[in-house]
Amino acid sequence: MKLTGQRIVVRNITFKDTDDYYEYAKSPNVGPSAGWKPVPSRHVAENIIAGFIARKETYAIALKDTNKLIGTISIYQDTLRKNKEAVSIGFSLSEEYQNNGYTTEALKLVIDYVFKYLKMDVIEIGHHVGNFASKRVIEKCGFYYDGRLCKYKRLYDGRIIDADFYSLTKEDYKGGDF
Repeated sequence: MKLTGQRIVVRNITFKDTDDYYEYAKSPNVGPSAGWKPVPSRHVAENIIAGFIARKETYAIALKDTNKLIGTISIYQDTLRKNKEAVSIGFSLSEEYQNNGYTTEALKLVIDYVFKYLKMDVIEIGHHVGNFASKRVIEKCGFYYDGRLCKYKRLYDGRIIDADFYSLTKEDYKGGDF
C-alpha cells in the first residue's frame, strides 16, 4: 500500500525503517501513551519491524520528501465488534513530529482507504484516558464518541487503564471532506 498526502506517505514498512523506528520508539514519551514499553534496543526494534512486515497490519508514516519513517499506523480486525466489516486503527508518532498535523493527515488517508478500497462498514479507534493528543486527532478526523471501557487492559508496567472508544461509519464518512 502507498497513500500519498501533502507532506507524508503511508506505505509498507521495510527493514530499512529499523533505525528510524528505533529512534522514536525508544522514547519514554511515545510508547507508554499507546500502551507499549519503550523499545530498549535496535535489535528489539528490528524484531518488531519483522512482526509488522509479517502481519501486514502496520504501515509507515513517512515524510514525503525524505521517506523517513516518523510513525506508524495500523489497520486490524476490530475485536470489540462482531462484524467482519469492522476494523480498528491505531497510531504512534515520533515526539519530534507531534503537534504538526502529521498524524491527522495520515489518519485521514487511511480512513479514505478503509472505506473506498477495503469497503468496510465501520472504523473503531480508541485512546487511553488522559491521552489528549490522540483524542484531538480522533475528533479532528470526524469520529463519534462511543464510550469508555473501564479497566480496559493491563499495561506492560502492571497498571490497569481505562480507554475511550470512537467510531466512524461509512454512512457518516464525508468522502475525504473533513
